[in-house]
Amino acid sequence: MRRIAATLVVALTAVLLPSLGQDGAGAPWVGGAGSWLSASSGSTAELANVSAGTRGTTREAANAADPREIVTTTPPAGGIAGTTATVAATVGLKAVSHNICGGMCMKGQTSSLPAITDLIDAYRPHLLMLQEVCFPQYEWFSNHAFSSGTYQLGFTTLLTNYTGCGVTNCAVNEDDDPTNDDRRCWIGQVVGARGTLSNRDEIALGGERYQINGSEFVNPPRTFTGLCYDAHVAELGTRVVKGCSVHLRAFHDPRNINQRARTAQATRLASDLDGDIASGKIVVVGGDFNSLPTHVAMDAFYRPETKPGGGWGVFYEADQDDKNYFVNAGCASTAAACRSGGRTVGTKTKYDYLFFSETTDPSSVSGLPVDVTVSDHAFYRGFIQVATS
Repeated sequence: MRRIAATLVVALTAVLLPSLGQDGAGAPWVGGAGSWLSASSGSTAELANVSAGTRGTTREAANAADPREIVTTTPPAGGIAGTTATVAATVGLKAVSHNICGGMCMKGQTSSLPAITDLIDAYRPHLLMLQEVCFPQYEWFSNHAFSSGTYQLGFTTLLTNYTGCGVTNCAVNEDDDPTNDDRRCWIGQVVGARGTLSNRDEIALGGERYQINGSEFVNPPRTFTGLCYDAHVAELGTRVVKGCSVHLRAFHDPRNINQRARTAQATRLASDLDGDIASGKIVVVGGDFNSLPTHVAMDAFYRPETKPGGGWGVFYEADQDDKNYFVNAGCASTAAACRSGGRTVGTKTKYDYLFFSETTDPSSVSGLPVDVTVSDHAFYRGFIQVATS
C-alpha cells in the first residue's frame, strides 16, 4: 500500500481533544475487585479537575490544498503558550489516549464526536493522542470550538485507501499520485497539545510485509507509524514534552505472527525514543498497543521493578499503581507497581496505554478509563507529577 505521511498542524480555537480489526475478546484481561472507574492512588483530585480555560479567538485557516503541509498557527492574544506563564517546581502532567473507532463504529460520521470533546473539555489535558480517526473527523476536531484552551494537532495515516470511513470506492488513492487522493479514505492517528507543536517525528514501526487475521491476509494492509511532536506548554516552562500517538498490529493467530510483530514494533518505538529521553525531554506515549500488560510486547516500556516479571523499559504506565487490579494480575497488594489496570476495550481487556518517561513521584501515577458509547475503546485519562527543571 502506498503510504502517505499526511501532515497537518492546526490551532484550535479552544482544547481538542471510540476499531480497525480489534480483537479484545480473544485475550481477556481480568480486572480486580472494585469498579474499573476507580482512580489510582494519589491523584483523584487531579483526575476530577474540570476547571475551564479561556476560549481562544484566533486560528489561521488550514491549507486545504495540501493537508500534508504544516500550517503556521496564529498565536493567541498574550503570546504563545509556554513563554510567559509562572512555572511551579513540579506539575501534574495530564494526557489522554483514545481509540475513537472512527471508521468501524462511526463510519466516518462526526455526529458522535461531541461525546468525546465534552470529556476533553472536562479534563483539560496537556497532551492528546487519538487513534482510528477518519480524516473528515480530524477536520471536524480542527474546526470545533473547545471551551478548555488553545490546542494544536497533527495527523498521519494508518490507511490511505480505507472504505470504512463511509466511502465505497477508494481506488483513486491506490495510484502513485498523492495529489488526487480522496481524503475521506484516510484514517490514522492524531497528536494534540495544549500549547505549540514542533519537530514532527514519524517513527516507522514496521510490520507491514506479512499481515494476517487468523489465517486470512489483512486487506488493505496497514502502515504503522508512531506520530510524535515536541510540545511546548505553559505549565512546563522551558521543558519540552514529546507526545506520541501509536496504533500497533491487531489480531491474534495460532503461530503468534501478530504477537511477534507487535513486540518488534514496541521495541523499535521505545528504542527510537531513547535519544529524546537522554536529551532531557519528557516523553509521553499513548495509544492502542493491542497487547495485554503482561504480554512480551510491553516489556520494552514497563520498568524492571514493575510486577509481575518486570520489563526492560524506562516508562511509568498511568494505571500501574491501581491496586484494584493487582490480584488477578498476579501482584501482591504490597507491590508498588503492577502490569495491570482497568479494562479499556470490551469487558475484561486492557489494550490502551499512557506511558510517561519520568516522574518526581511514582505514587502520583494515575490512570482512569472512562466508558464512552461512541467507541469500543474507553476514553483513557492519565496523570503524573513531573519536574519543570
